[in-house]
Amino acid sequence: MLRKLLAMSLCLSVVLATFTACDSKDSSGSSSTTTTTSSVDGIEPVVEPEYDYSFPEFLEDKDSISLFSNLIYTSFDSRTASVAVTEQPFENATCEQAFLENSYYSYVSGNKKGLLDAEGNVVLAANYTEIAIIRPDAFLLTNEQGEEKYAYISENGILTSEQDGKNGWFTSPEPLKINQATDSETNIVSYYLEAANGKVVYDKYWDYIEPTLLDTAASASFSAYIGDAYYFIIFDKYYNYKIYEGSYATVEVYAKGQFGSCFVLSIDDFNEISSMIDSFGISPDKRVSPTSPQTDYVKFTFGNTASNKKLVTISADGFVYTESMNPEDGTSYKYFSLVDKICFVDIMDWISDELSHEYVRTR
Repeated sequence: MLRKLLAMSLCLSVVLATFTACDSKDSSGSSSTTTTTSSVDGIEPVVEPEYDYSFPEFLEDKDSISLFSNLIYTSFDSRTASVAVTEQPFENATCEQAFLENSYYSYVSGNKKGLLDAEGNVVLAANYTEIAIIRPDAFLLTNEQGEEKYAYISENGILTSEQDGKNGWFTSPEPLKINQATDSETNIVSYYLEAANGKVVYDKYWDYIEPTLLDTAASASFSAYIGDAYYFIIFDKYYNYKIYEGSYATVEVYAKGQFGSCFVLSIDDFNEISSMIDSFGISPDKRVSPTSPQTDYVKFTFGNTASNKKLVTISADGFVYTESMNPEDGTSYKYFSLVDKICFVDIMDWISDELSHEYVRTR
């Protein structure tokens, strides 16, 4: 936050000040050079700062940048739910896999597999060719004929193949539904996802939730809000789910001959970049024409629906093109403004130094 305030202060001071010589580092760490004209008849020379910046390195690694980079919660991680047995836990059984932090083990008898509990007791006889854990409360069993069935871990820890509303709910025709609750004191309505077994998904109540189509493999997916914070809830084949903080904006960068794009995936970063852009004052500099197609730029697209879209394009020469929608009547407002060139540098440095953290921390 301190760095953001310093960047804002510097941008404003340059915008409002008269021409000032600058041959040092700016507030964001970018080096600058000066172009100076000769003194004529005692008139002080005009100093034109030229600020340096670079293309954000993390945008070069496009495989690491995804709308689903900011994972908040996962209900089931198959990579840790099942691990290979390296040291045999029991003398009278040969185990292959350990499940749920050694709560269960698959064992081999002849060419068949069964299941043991943590004490080595047989809970499933060796009648299967494959045993896989697919949920925190369910195993998938496959026999010699390729037929599949489920074994469920009940609330008291006992395995059963009885498929009822509490156990096999994820195979029901309507595994999920959106319900609402009203606070008796405030009359505020909140929404939640309820599984077919009657349990609240993620034990969470949202200000708003709706089904949504996302470009990812899913049995079901939803968008949900709490205040200004925005989330995706994505369910797999067996209705395990992951919660991601959603996108508050898309970012396109063209600089130094390179192009890249990413997302703003944090409400804190969204608030920070919005405040930074709003803080840019109007430059007193007079320029003849707007940005050329070859000029470096950063383009932000804010908003999650067509009615609240706002596009802000900031060019290296200080021109800002803004297009926003009035959510009430759908009117589009388009206008140019002019800021000091250092504002573009501050934006580029913020993308490199701050926005990149959203992707570094999730790799």
